[in-house]
Amino acid sequence: MKTAKFKILEYSAISACFLALHESAQGQAVYTDIDPDVILDSEGESTVVDMNNDGISDFAFLNRSFDFYTEYSSYISHLEAIDAGPQSPNNEIAALTHVISPSYGGFTVYFPFALNESEMINDSLIFHNNSFQRMAYLYIDKSGFYFPKGGFWYPEVLDHYIGVRFIDTADCQHYGWIRCDVKDEGRTLVIKDYAYETKCDVGILAGDTIGDTTTVDIVGSGQGQLAAEVYSFENTIYVKLNELMNDVEIHVCDLTGKEVYSSVLTTQSAQIKLNEAKGVYFVEIVSGENKMGKKVFVN
Repeated sequence: MKTAKFKILEYSAISACFLALHESAQGQAVYTDIDPDVILDSEGESTVVDMNNDGISDFAFLNRSFDFYTEYSSYISHLEAIDAGPQSPNNEIAALTHVISPSYGGFTVYFPFALNESEMINDSLIFHNNSFQRMAYLYIDKSGFYFPKGGFWYPEVLDHYIGVRFIDTADCQHYGWIRCDVKDEGRTLVIKDYAYETKCDVGILAGDTIGDTTTVDIVGSGQGQLAAEVYSFENTIYVKLNELMNDVEIHVCDLTGKEVYSSVLTTQSAQIKLNEAKGVYFVEIVSGENKMGKKVFVN
């Protein structure tokens, strides 16, 4: 397992694209980059994630493998799994449940979702507190005839997100995401970064490093007025300045802070067609010391 260095970036101040939001909006997403990535590629390796850096572990991950007997079989079975689990009774992971062998009394297995970027993580998802939730697994019945395997992360899923929620010491419930890879037929876990929404009981989009802006005015910083109409339709972003201004720059970033478009606006309006994947993007308009920003959805 590689030792990781955690870089915590409050208010998503990770690129010039987020300056307007950083300067005018208070208390949204807190993003943590893990550098280098944490890699669990051997049996018994584990790690923890402290979502809000308060010194309390919130979620744990384990690469495990062991033999066991079942009540209804005389054969030895073998399990290989990548597991995730909350470290507090108040913390939960978004997951689906399944009852194994109900005719023999059954037991419930929990499968964390592999969420796509921009999927909403809020109370519309089903969350569970079970300590061992199987991202990817392989059962081997050593009699040689039974080989179940699966999980939403099996056999290889790259750059997807675990949805989580946790309660801090002030009894505020936060929603967040943890970005992971599962490789090597479900035997290697890579944890890359994570973020959470600082507002209580407010959801966050998977991959979002900006956070909620629905209750925050994000139009404006600087000495003068910079106002514009910004909206999207399908894969095009429309920008219209309230008045013609000189030296106006437009920057468009995705939720990770990567700039996907940059240009100087020479007219009062612009149409920006994006060939990027659909999702949420942040548009920043800059003129001298004046800035404004807005989040839009491109489909």
